[in-house]
Amino acid sequence: MKKISLTIFAIVLAFATSYGQHFDIRAYGGFNVLQLTSDQGVSLIDGVLHDQKVSGRPGAQFGAALTFGSRFFVQPGFQYSILTSEIINESTVTDDVLKEETTINAFSVPLKVGFRLIDPEKENLFNVRIFGGFDGSHILSVDHSKGSEKIDDIDEDDFTNLIVSADFGMGIDIFIFYVDLGYQLGLTPVYTGGDQAKANAFYSNIGLRLSF
Repeated sequence: MKKISLTIFAIVLAFATSYGQHFDIRAYGGFNVLQLTSDQGVSLIDGVLHDQKVSGRPGAQFGAALTFGSRFFVQPGFQYSILTSEIINESTVTDDVLKEETTINAFSVPLKVGFRLIDPEKENLFNVRIFGGFDGSHILSVDHSKGSEKIDDIDEDDFTNLIVSADFGMGIDIFIFYVDLGYQLGLTPVYTGGDQAKANAFYSNIGLRLSF
């Protein structure tokens, strides 16, 4: 997956360098909240049915990107993400509650296209952007804490090799700083098993940019 992602990144970079009128280099960090959807509303633990709920927990991401173009732009990048979710299993027989927490470390190559509301050739210190695109993620490692030994363990082999999401949001550029707010909508299943859970996430980034 990494080789494919780097190849796509190199192709986009070469294309953008040939046709871009304006470009900048961006580095950022930020926070996210992951929400897993699932087709399983119940779980069977130690022979007892449990109602299952999935709750997002704060995570973080760090990355860099190149932005090419004037009013319309293309933005390839790479990102390291820490995503955390909590699964709450409540017994349908007793009041017992079992909690699992899963922290995922992932590498991704987001590719965005967007539009600047202000022409950067006339005003480069302030701008407002809207953007959309796709993100392909590969799971590097998984840390899974279990509330009961009856709950199955989870590791990176349980996840799909390439997890694809749609990405859209808006951003503001102020001098050498910028802020992005966005939402990722899961398009492919997260797990390799029968559960068709997909990963949705709200995120915010703050970063630095160097314009050329």
